[in-house]
Amino acid sequence: MPTKEELQDGFKIGDWEVLPAQGVLRCGDREETPEPLVFKLLMALATRDGNVASKEDLVAEVWDGYPVGDDSITRGVAQLRKHLGEQGKTYVKTLTKRGYRLDEPVSLKETAADKAVPRDQARSLLSQGRQWMFAVAVVVVAAIAIWTGLPDRNWSIGVLPFENLSGDTANDYRAHGFKRELLRTLSEIPNLTVKDGKVSYPQLEVGQIAGTLDVKYVLSGTLQQVGEQLKFTYTVERGSNGKTISAGEVVGELGEEFTLQADLAALVRNDLVGESKQQLISRSRYPNSDAFDSYMRGLFLLERRGRGEPENLDTAIELLERAIEQDPGFGPAYLSLASAYLLLPDYRNAPLAASHQLALEVLERGIAEDPSISDAAGAAIGFVHHKQRQWTQAEQAYIRATTAAVVDSNAFNWYSLMLANVGRLDDALEQILIGQEIDPSSGLTNSRVAIAYTWLGDSKRAAEFFERSDQLDISDESPTLVNAVLHIREGRLADASKQISTAVSAAGEGTEWVEPVFAAITDDSGREAAFVALDAASRRGDVDPRLEISARTILGDVDGAMRVAEVLAQPDNFLEFDFLFLPELRPLREHPGFLDLMQELGVKDYWDENGCVWMNDRVNCPD
Repeated sequence: MPTKEELQDGFKIGDWEVLPAQGVLRCGDREETPEPLVFKLLMALATRDGNVASKEDLVAEVWDGYPVGDDSITRGVAQLRKHLGEQGKTYVKTLTKRGYRLDEPVSLKETAADKAVPRDQARSLLSQGRQWMFAVAVVVVAAIAIWTGLPDRNWSIGVLPFENLSGDTANDYRAHGFKRELLRTLSEIPNLTVKDGKVSYPQLEVGQIAGTLDVKYVLSGTLQQVGEQLKFTYTVERGSNGKTISAGEVVGELGEEFTLQADLAALVRNDLVGESKQQLISRSRYPNSDAFDSYMRGLFLLERRGRGEPENLDTAIELLERAIEQDPGFGPAYLSLASAYLLLPDYRNAPLAASHQLALEVLERGIAEDPSISDAAGAAIGFVHHKQRQWTQAEQAYIRATTAAVVDSNAFNWYSLMLANVGRLDDALEQILIGQEIDPSSGLTNSRVAIAYTWLGDSKRAAEFFERSDQLDISDESPTLVNAVLHIREGRLADASKQISTAVSAAGEGTEWVEPVFAAITDDSGREAAFVALDAASRRGDVDPRLEISARTILGDVDGAMRVAEVLAQPDNFLEFDFLFLPELRPLREHPGFLDLMQELGVKDYWDENGCVWMNDRVNCPD
């Protein structure tokens, strides 16, 4: 049987090529990226090469000995089969009461070292006399080394925030803009996985950063301003040993930011994989320099909304509107402005319908001016349909956005939330894990992964991803209900009660109902007092309907919970209701009125349109 070390160099099962180092399955032009746990399951089966792996074996190797139920193992096997396509069940066999095995032989492949073609000398862009796409910038290159021995296989790089060394925080937006352009350009390189590092990890070595981002290489950069001159530098280091393999710089004048960005992106790309004839800058023309400056400032503030500076969103909208006035044909400004408009209800209590209309109008104008943004616009369009509970239209738009050539992890956040709202919990997890793979440093994305695991009852994985989101300094608070549920599952009722009380108090609502409810969870004799307290809080408007529905269901008042749940279907209520599919709320889903509620919310129509069937307390949809 093959060893784990031998399998790490890659192997084949049937028509599938397995690349463990990249976490990739490949069959012809098709490529699958299972979540890490599912990949561990495949590796555990592959090491046995046709022999049986018992459930106990899988718990020990895949779940690290953590006690999980049969449902977790069954779900993992189902996800693996799904990745393997129509023949998935023929690849992974179930042996009743014994376990699972691979039904295709494992064949090892030659190692990357056997295939690598080393480059015997370093190259400089200047020494080769490369012609630049933009002639304004002055390029000074210090090519320390070239990407040597790169095999024809998938590889990965993490891009950290550019450090502003100018001593002027007003330049932060320029450093941010250069990084975004670099990310976009690198994403066009075939077989390269590009990950956006949202923080600099100053306390970690390069190898630790590479491990955190799950990449082979790490790119960092700096910005310096001297008078009217700007200089941007970059360095690429190998995660395995910290060795610098490439470095360079671009120098130019203030006002030339767009051309400098393009030149730096082209420099990095060409230095890593060689010069290419493909167009590096997908925009069809230069933006107006003033418009581009306004756009970079607006985008910088938009991504920093809610960090103790509530005026950031308002200022971002003003700058993005100005960018469009200065250059009506600059498509990316329309996308960012539409996203900003969609945030107004959450950050400024603006009317939802009016905000949605603003977003749709600006997208329509933007697509007319720059049709290349139409796929990316699907994220915002999908969000509008989502909030209007037009689920099928929302999904169609989200799919456009998540399968575009260049994607934003936020599209996966919204799509995952939409799938959870219609009860497709496994699919919701699958989508947000793709988003997390693309953007592992996003606190919001890691938080959404944690929520998805919570809905599926996997508390251990949920806690891991909540810890990641906390470490990434997420600007939004972790979901109160989700964290409370995790505490309750762990028997930490005091912590759950404290967290709920803190959140309710911060919202300006009364907390009198919290203590009686948690007292009744441990002592049935307190149920009557808990319901009296809940009734009083509900009349005063001091309890979020989602918390009241959950509390009543857990305490056994399912009829009362269903009465409260009717508020979710009111036309002026736009609360997300994915929490209804929590394992703890199964009695609510078994209530005779639950499917009627799903009908009022438009979910039942979505199920019918997509061939989904409601069975017991969950929905099953065709692949």
